[in-house]
Amino acid sequence: MKKIKYSLIFSILLGLTACGGESEGISNEIPPNKATNIAPVAIIQSKNTAIPIIVVVGSSIVLDSSESTDDRSSTLTYQWSVKSKPENSFPAIGSTNTQTFNFIPDTVGNYEISLIVNDGELDSPISVVSIQVVEKQSTQPPTELGKVVFRDGFWTGKINVDKENVNANDYTWSAMALNMENRSSAEIVKDPAGSDQNVAKFIVPDDGQSYRAEIQRKQFKWGHYNYSVSHYVPSTWPIFKYGTILAQWHGYSLNNKNLNPPIAFVLNGEKPEWQLHVYHLKPLSSPLDVPETVLTRYILDVPVTYDQWNNWNFDIQWSQLDANNQLIPGLIVVKHNDKEVARISGENNYHQAWPPYFQMGIYRSSWREGALLNRPIGGQPIEVFHKDVVIKDLN
Repeated sequence: MKKIKYSLIFSILLGLTACGGESEGISNEIPPNKATNIAPVAIIQSKNTAIPIIVVVGSSIVLDSSESTDDRSSTLTYQWSVKSKPENSFPAIGSTNTQTFNFIPDTVGNYEISLIVNDGELDSPISVVSIQVVEKQSTQPPTELGKVVFRDGFWTGKINVDKENVNANDYTWSAMALNMENRSSAEIVKDPAGSDQNVAKFIVPDDGQSYRAEIQRKQFKWGHYNYSVSHYVPSTWPIFKYGTILAQWHGYSLNNKNLNPPIAFVLNGEKPEWQLHVYHLKPLSSPLDVPETVLTRYILDVPVTYDQWNNWNFDIQWSQLDANNQLIPGLIVVKHNDKEVARISGENNYHQAWPPYFQMGIYRSSWREGALLNRPIGGQPIEVFHKDVVIKDLN
């Protein structure tokens, strides 16, 4: 009987010990490092205008996501996108995976920009901001907008060139570029259309060596500028297979190599047509690489007419790189006789220390000595007339 009693007590004690041990091995608490991750929150703000965002077409908008939050303060990654846009709109956009997002709308209407942030594990809910784009309106005539920083109607009877005192007045050019002294030329004459106005006449002879006659104006800053100039192309214009530049915005050499002008206004081809050429650099694998440029040609829907004036306007917002070396797109708007004929968004220069400078006249590189083998020479010279040059600072 005693044996049974002792065994029963021993069994009960074992049972209590086993139960106690099991209860210590189970916990309802979750260790801190295993706490549930909460999705981050994407927050969009505008750096240059209030929300709701209402801007005029062509405005540059910078959206900012730096106020986005995460419960663990994790480093966030970003994904921007244009969620909706008006039909036939092709807005210029910057990088889509940085903290800020650069955007230039090109059409009137409503746009929606979305943002998702990720903390390394979870995406945030999508955040969307609406942008209403309206027509640009002004109570002033377009010719009065902006500050005139340069003009030349050639009223002095000569082309004023003074590199050292280029800002002495608003009609002094930085330099004149001629080839083969006493061959190519730039001079002031009366309007070939019959008015009494002074105009600039540029001539490049077909002598196998001359290829340009130009004047240039430097020393403007980055930003937004408007250029007006009128061209008169005589019916004696020598048709040629390649292009002739009448106006260009020229950059500077890079790694000891001369580069194509980032923007060039060209009369091109055996069936002549107006073109705008826009260049950008190929990415360099190292800072000392020999640079290469990439050309995009835009054919302007303007018939080539001779023996009459063509009035051109080039509104240029220079593209730039931000502090993170990301592209802030630029914009070029071209008008002919007050009608818009081109609107080009994106990269439009080489982002050097100084912005491209304005140059006009005649530049036909294919007429350089040795540029084309066995080219017949001695034909009709190239002649073109320019007048009413006005440059405005719209910053």
